[in-house]
Amino acid sequence: MLVEHHGDIVSRDEVRQHLWAENTFVEFDNSLGVAIRKVRESLSDDADAPRYVETIPRRGYRFLAPVTRIEPVLFQPANAGSGSVRMLASRWRKGFWLVPVLAVLLAGGVIYGFRAPNRAASHKSAAAEPPVQVRRSVAILGFRNLPGRAEDNWLSPAFSEMLNTELAGGGELRMVSGEDVARAKSELPLADEDSLAPSTLQRLRLDPGADVVVVGSYTSLPEKGDRRIRLDLRVQDTASGETIAETSVTGKESDLFQIVAEASLQLRQTLGLSAIVAGSAAATRAALPSNPQAIRFYTEGRAHAWAFDFVGAKELLLKAIEADPAYPLSHSALSESWLHLGYEAKAKAEAERALELSLHLPEEERLMIEGQYRDALSDTSKAVEAYQKLFNLFPDNLLYGLRLANVQRLARPADALKTLDKLRHLPPPTGDDPRIDLVEASAWIGRDLAKAHTAAERAVTKGTIQGSHLLVGRAYGVLCQMGASAEFSTADEIAACENARQSYAAAGDRNNEARTLNDFAGIYYQQGDLARAEAMWRDAIPVFRQVGDLQGLAASTNNLGDVFLLRGDLDQARQYLQQAIPNYQAIDDKQGVALILNDLGDLLRRKGELQAALTSYRQAKVMSEEIDDSSAIAYVLTGMGDLFSDEGDFAAARKSYEESLSLRTKTGAKQAAAESQLALAQLSVEEGHASDAEPAARACLQQFHQEGQADDELAAGTVLLDALLAQGKRDIAQKQAAASEPLAEKSQNQLVRLQLALALARLKLASGDVESSRKLLQRVSQSARERSLLGIEFESMLGFAQLARRTGSTASAQEQLVALEKAARAKGFGRIAAQAKSARENGKQPI
Repeated sequence: MLVEHHGDIVSRDEVRQHLWAENTFVEFDNSLGVAIRKVRESLSDDADAPRYVETIPRRGYRFLAPVTRIEPVLFQPANAGSGSVRMLASRWRKGFWLVPVLAVLLAGGVIYGFRAPNRAASHKSAAAEPPVQVRRSVAILGFRNLPGRAEDNWLSPAFSEMLNTELAGGGELRMVSGEDVARAKSELPLADEDSLAPSTLQRLRLDPGADVVVVGSYTSLPEKGDRRIRLDLRVQDTASGETIAETSVTGKESDLFQIVAEASLQLRQTLGLSAIVAGSAAATRAALPSNPQAIRFYTEGRAHAWAFDFVGAKELLLKAIEADPAYPLSHSALSESWLHLGYEAKAKAEAERALELSLHLPEEERLMIEGQYRDALSDTSKAVEAYQKLFNLFPDNLLYGLRLANVQRLARPADALKTLDKLRHLPPPTGDDPRIDLVEASAWIGRDLAKAHTAAERAVTKGTIQGSHLLVGRAYGVLCQMGASAEFSTADEIAACENARQSYAAAGDRNNEARTLNDFAGIYYQQGDLARAEAMWRDAIPVFRQVGDLQGLAASTNNLGDVFLLRGDLDQARQYLQQAIPNYQAIDDKQGVALILNDLGDLLRRKGELQAALTSYRQAKVMSEEIDDSSAIAYVLTGMGDLFSDEGDFAAARKSYEESLSLRTKTGAKQAAAESQLALAQLSVEEGHASDAEPAARACLQQFHQEGQADDELAAGTVLLDALLAQGKRDIAQKQAAASEPLAEKSQNQLVRLQLALALARLKLASGDVESSRKLLQRVSQSARERSLLGIEFESMLGFAQLARRTGSTASAQEQLVALEKAARAKGFGRIAAQAKSARENGKQPI
């Protein structure tokens, strides 16, 4: 715009109207500022002493340098390397909280500034690489149904898919994927048209990166017998806005293949391409379903998937497979739909079937299917091998490079960064695609969080300028996934998650919106805000049910069970936990079932049903070991350690805690490892080694405080309080109590609040404040009875016995201790029984 109006002022409002339609949301001021900075950096211009771009305060910008207009050269032969590279979509796998397991969050809508890469350094690093031959990109945008009969609407996606496949034959063109076309049309928004305005064409040149677009219309012609279809096509250049070819083809509806073959031949001639040789033509034909019915269901199924309706996509793709069981791409597309719905086992099976049927496909499609299959199996090395071959064949294809980098980052992140660097050196807009930054951010996670944040923020800015809610959502999802850090506060993390949710909502992706909401709730859960977490999970559940995402439904239901477990509402907790099991089983999610069994073990232990709890833990451990899930095994070992401690088997408890700590340390689960260390510190107090427990408890408390884990900090403070009291350090214990009580007042976690109240009651009694101790014990006892928390009730009974002895009621104290020892031993609580016996025989106050 500046060059075309050189010497004149281009107002900010003119820029807004030209680049962003009225129904497009974008943070304009920041986005325009970023764009102007990028122009100046590219030209080595100075804002204070401009040679090219001058800022006119409160008005706009002006291009100062002389301009000479050169007529564009259109449709050079492909070997001349003309044209810009198209954008290609890569599937975005969604993760979410399976409390207490952390997983991935997805995306949102705030703007962060970013530095443009050092172009001189980039060119220098690329000097050793041979130049990539960039093919011309073509986007099939769809066709208008002129008669408007709804029963004929399926012909538009069918013609688009078939024509896309035909034109891709021979590899001379880069076809913009149907998914990218669908996304671009929804973001403009753009309906099927038979001609496009120049401004729309300019947008399509940037996103989805098309040099040429094909539009048109179709109509049925009255004729006896088999209906005839007329397909009219118009080819438009996105740079000049000119129509460069118009053609039409007529044929029988029963022979759509012939109609498309003739249309493709005419378009290839228009674009200066050779006809496909016989062998390639046969392979191209094999890349399409064998009959119109299969084509209809396959293309409609893909359209539903691109509109985020994965249940509808699944049903249509199943029909497509019924119509043509041997068509591999229907199985491949169904695999993707199953994966989005959480059915990983079914996704793997369909990916395997697609691979088995792909032998007769062109090498490009065959390698893509193999990579998808290997990725589904988590066979990273084989997936890298398949995608590397694909990218070597077509180094100008963004999708293939992104897929390669995405699997490389799992095995060798340094290789992923090298692949991404190659993609950055493709011509714009492909080299500036925000998805390159997204994969880079993921590659840096676990290695350099600062670089990961920078890459994700670049993606946010680029996606915002591009006007893509979906890409902005994915970028914020990466930021939300990384959590709080030195570079990214908890407030930033929460803002990123909320922006992710809003962006997915704006894009119409309700499934990812619900998954993000589910993940977002997990942040509040860890911060101890159970009420807000509960509200979010309740909001997510009906959406998961509506969109058919059983994995999301199971996770949110599971998480609600955990909320009620922490509140001590065991009946409600059991109800939600058991509701989640059938959904986990339906999708063959053994990790989900194992963690539910672990949660039920915790619940049964709290109720005092120790043998039933042990059975549940053992089932969870067997299932976790079957899938070799170290994280799940560590959680089960922690629960079993708690149970052994309740039973008084301290040796077994220590062994279990130490095994859990070892697994968590190996997997880098810092917070979970601190939880295991805290459990070991509590055990040391029970064993009479309070001096060993004190420094460990302090270290855990400090870590939880720094990470904003309020309930874990409260638990660590309770262990530290017990350790100090056991050593007779009452003054220091009083200070720790004063620090912990405000946390307890804010906490919604009833279990940790009751444990602290017991510790405070012991401190009050040791300090001679009998009445305060009595009130605390009465409150704990009543709450424990109401919630059926038998272990906590036993501990309060032990406190009452000690209180009776302290006030001189020795006979009453002895009677209470005898009854407690008997009741605790009958229920398997060996630790409490032993403490009651020791107090009865020796008159010592148990800690």
